[in-house]
Amino acid sequence: MAYATAQYFGNLHPGAAAEPASPVSTVISESPAPMAGVSRIQKLSKDDVHVEYAVALLQVLEQQGFAREQVLAGAGILPAQLEDQSRLTTHQDAALLMHAVRLTRDPGIGYQMGLHSTLTWHGLMGYGMMSCATLREALEWWTGFLDLRTATFTMQLGERDGHAELRVHDLAPRAPMRICAIDRLLTMTTRLCQQLVQHPLPELQAWYKDREPLHYARYRQRIVATRFGTGLCQIRFPVAYLDLPLANANASTCRHIRTQCERERARLRRSDDLVIRIVDLLQRRDTGYPGIEETAGLLCMSSRTLKRKLHRLGLNFRNLVDDARKDAVLRDVLNPGLRFDEIAVRTGYSDPANLTRAFRRWTGESPSQYRGRLLSSESR
Repeated sequence: MAYATAQYFGNLHPGAAAEPASPVSTVISESPAPMAGVSRIQKLSKDDVHVEYAVALLQVLEQQGFAREQVLAGAGILPAQLEDQSRLTTHQDAALLMHAVRLTRDPGIGYQMGLHSTLTWHGLMGYGMMSCATLREALEWWTGFLDLRTATFTMQLGERDGHAELRVHDLAPRAPMRICAIDRLLTMTTRLCQQLVQHPLPELQAWYKDREPLHYARYRQRIVATRFGTGLCQIRFPVAYLDLPLANANASTCRHIRTQCERERARLRRSDDLVIRIVDLLQRRDTGYPGIEETAGLLCMSSRTLKRKLHRLGLNFRNLVDDARKDAVLRDVLNPGLRFDEIAVRTGYSDPANLTRAFRRWTGESPSQYRGRLLSSESR
């Protein structure tokens, strides 16, 4: 069942009460305001989205008759910010998306951006991906250098049960306009996959954690098959796609651009990389999860230092472990070859009943219902 977009977007006024109104009118009635909490302000004030994406959005809006100056003024962004290779903060990016929704009265602006995107939108990274030999190499490039384009999402490429998965981790889930940013990222990524191989990929799917929003209906026929209410944010497709060759492969060009990307990445290095490293450690564990002492040791620091750094980011280690466990459970339940008692042991639950209770809390379904719903619809 679809539901009101305003609930899905979050807002720029943390204390605003929900009111019965149309999705767009509720979204556009909000305007940028300071964030509560020091760590959250720090997060939203950090450079996040490359200005090339802002320029691309302006081009999309100009095609619809909205002047660039009008759009920027409404978002509180100076034209000079778009004249060099700088980045917008998370808050500026949200303000720009918010104003785009106000002007177009379309909460699906993230889908619009993704559908209009080209490989050259991604700057040097786009040319680097085009020069790769296979789709696998290109997606490893995309996930490895994603922080050159946006700093508050990470993506990991994995394989499970005959499928490849591009797993999305949101480092700023409480930031405003987040579903719009997720729509943009997933649609851009599915589009670049098809642009790289230069033909449609019919079994490409986008999976969303939450229920279907109202604005999806308008784009249903224009984007890849999309699954809602999965508890997972990812792009999923047959693993065989990874070995598809790319027509413009050039090893010398690839090496040259990689060197430039690595230099740029080193220049932009930030403390959020700590979260990326922790998430990577947790997701790579086959059984059980390390405690904070072991994790700190693997990161070459003391547990006290690790706690202090996470506190500065408004995070704590226990929540990161809980998120990793939930993610692992949801993925394991989709493997029909695993019994639920095996999954409980693999993910650290002492009793399958405890796993079932946690699962119902996350999804509103039992593990068997969830497995049946997603796997049966996938086989159709």
